[in-house]
Amino acid sequence: MPGRKPELRAEPLVVRDLSLCFTSFELNRVSFTVEPGEVTALLGHNGAGKTTTLRLIMGMVRKDGGSVRVGGLDHTRDERAFKIRVGFVPEEGFFYGKMRVKELLAFVADFYPSWDAELCARLAKSLNVPLDKRLGELSKGTRTKVSLLAAVSHHPDVLLLDEPTSGLDPRSRAEVLRLMKDLACAEGRGVLFSTHNLHEVEQIADRVVVVQNGSVIAHERLQDLRRNAGGAWSLETFYLEVTP
Repeated sequence: MPGRKPELRAEPLVVRDLSLCFTSFELNRVSFTVEPGEVTALLGHNGAGKTTTLRLIMGMVRKDGGSVRVGGLDHTRDERAFKIRVGFVPEEGFFYGKMRVKELLAFVADFYPSWDAELCARLAKSLNVPLDKRLGELSKGTRTKVSLLAAVSHHPDVLLLDEPTSGLDPRSRAEVLRLMKDLACAEGRGVLFSTHNLHEVEQIADRVVVVQNGSVIAHERLQDLRRNAGGAWSLETFYLEVTP
């Protein structure tokens, strides 16, 4: 991945017993760790609790219990410092349609002391992001790329993505997946992305966290699953076995 390497070693994202109770849905003591240099897939059907988990991590919804940390930073007690260490790409980002891409990125840059303008410019070029275009003129795929630029150009310890390839054409999907893998492999950052696409998980993930009905029912390294099952292993078979 182009751009300078951060001076500080990335810290893991540690989620412990994260809980939330709505009238019709409960997130039940969700726990997992996103390690530096690895891509972790948060896998589950629609409504399983994936988006709720990501929103709780980012403090967009108030939790009922549990903790979320990056290094020694708690996501609520140290909210500002925590968010400087984390990049977030929501499934549907909010944009001012009349603002140009370069204006949005300049606005976001002011929030991050570690913003890397050179990296942002090079990624924009490699992803074919038109910096002079207005956000309202962009396709969904290009808006996702803009969100990625905003999320990774400050060298976060962890990148969180909610259904990042939803609705993208095959070329845009491949570019987004490649960037996610590069971020982990080349810079040693942790990446967590939610999906229900088994093929994407097999393409880029090192670990998989399976969520169903608000609970984690599996947390495994794909390499271990393949080794233990032998040549006949497939993620689809594993997924069908653990999800009743």
